[in-house]
Amino acid sequence: MLRVPVPGGALAVEDIGHGPPLVMLHGWTLDRRMWRPQVPELSKGYRLILIDRRGNGESTAPPDLAAEPDDVARVADTLQIDRFALLGMSQGGRVALAVARRYPERIAALIVQGAPLSDVVPDPAEREDIPVAQMAEKAKAGDLNAVRRLWGTHPIMRTYNAEARGCVHEILGSYAARDLIAPQTELPVTRAEAARIMAPSLILTGTREPAWRRKVAAVLKESMSDARWVEIADAGHLCNMDRPEAFNIAVSGFLGR
Repeated sequence: MLRVPVPGGALAVEDIGHGPPLVMLHGWTLDRRMWRPQVPELSKGYRLILIDRRGNGESTAPPDLAAEPDDVARVADTLQIDRFALLGMSQGGRVALAVARRYPERIAALIVQGAPLSDVVPDPAEREDIPVAQMAEKAKAGDLNAVRRLWGTHPIMRTYNAEARGCVHEILGSYAARDLIAPQTELPVTRAEAARIMAPSLILTGTREPAWRRKVAAVLKESMSDARWVEIADAGHLCNMDRPEAFNIAVSGFLGR
């Protein structure tokens, strides 16, 4: 465990395994524990850098999405890593795309899981209807249990095996909603910006992923110069937890190339 200083506080970082470095960024409301299903297998061949993004987990730095690409670079600098593979899930995937745009010389390979794009608008039938305003109201009133219930029962957080459900329940149980209580800056990433990413890229979705996330995956594959799209069967948005074996094979196979 490391504490890496960043503006406003510090990030909690785990450094596990040996080999080429792979930095891993969790999704919204989650923390580095979401990668538990990957650690035993991937740490055999890779040095895994697991970050609690600012505002989440054990990190003390306040929420600020716009600051996160520079946070990733600071973590790499602290660990004396010049180039690294980068994996980001959902909101962490947005951050990963921004890092690849801002620091292209440092990205050896890019993996995004269920990532959004700012200018790919969902059709009415594809809307995820995340109750952010209601969650923020409950968070500001101090009712974190209501926040966790609202989000934990949302379809995008649905999991498809008991171990995944237990892990998500544990992580959400410590979600403090700091980003809802003190709204953070935005980090827009467009398809035009993604198209300028030259790093070899892997786009991952579950076959039960919400339709809009799969639409974004298709746009990324079409837009990026060196990208492949792999779907994890019988898995949702949290496909790394739902089907860890298939997910790990996809990641290690891609990085092994």
